[in-house]
Amino acid sequence: MPPTEKGKDPVNVSCTPASGSNFPIGPTSVECRATDALDRSAACSLIVQVTKLPSLSKTRFLAFGDSITAGEVTFPIGTTALGAPSFKLVLVPSAAYPTVLAKTLQATYKAQEDFITVANYGVGGEKAAIARDRFLAALPVVRPDAVLIMMGSNDIPLGEDGAASTAAREVQTMAAEARNRGIRVFIATLPPAREGGNRAVKQILLDDYNNRMRDVARREGAVLVEINQALSTNITTYIGVDGLHPTEAGYAKIAETFFSSIRANLEIP
Repeated sequence: MPPTEKGKDPVNVSCTPASGSNFPIGPTSVECRATDALDRSAACSLIVQVTKLPSLSKTRFLAFGDSITAGEVTFPIGTTALGAPSFKLVLVPSAAYPTVLAKTLQATYKAQEDFITVANYGVGGEKAAIARDRFLAALPVVRPDAVLIMMGSNDIPLGEDGAASTAAREVQTMAAEARNRGIRVFIATLPPAREGGNRAVKQILLDDYNNRMRDVARREGAVLVEINQALSTNITTYIGVDGLHPTEAGYAKIAETFFSSIRANLEIP
């Protein structure tokens, strides 16, 4: 029947493959024919394209670190008698990078949404030099497929002799332990310092320690996550007034950077 002519009811439609069929990944040609009560018919064809949902090879993550993992944010509360800014640190779990990262991973990999977890094992004020036992205790509890390590901010600020090397050695020990257990390891450089903050780490100490993290990642076959480079693009936006702790925007940027590394290394094509 002509394309513009209305069929006489009832009109029966049949397709090959039939309605309700399972379609394979990729393109499938579908042919359909409509036949009305007067035995007039018309046919059409279309291509059904089925795209595979992205997925991850690992879904359980352990985010291990100090207050920058825990999610402490600096809030200005006034000025001191000398006119310097005063502030307080507030733990904001919803802003912490592991929380933001988990939501991003779950939204991206919908088929695995119920299985993706990012356990936040950040403890404010902790040094990498003394964190090994806590890390080892976390492994059988979380049973992670991958660990995200970002530590050292509390070890290096004063530049004590051996502090950076001790912290780097402990990070390497943790990374090696995870690797030996078949756990994928991601090691992050530390965020940049913001000038003027009373907790800002001297640039020479920060550069030295981040170079040590790059070396540890290389030695342990870990994925290096360049947090320092990512946040250096806009330090005043990403780092709070104390010069050390990220802002909420900074934590979101850290989560985005970890996400990009996870996607590049763990997404199943």
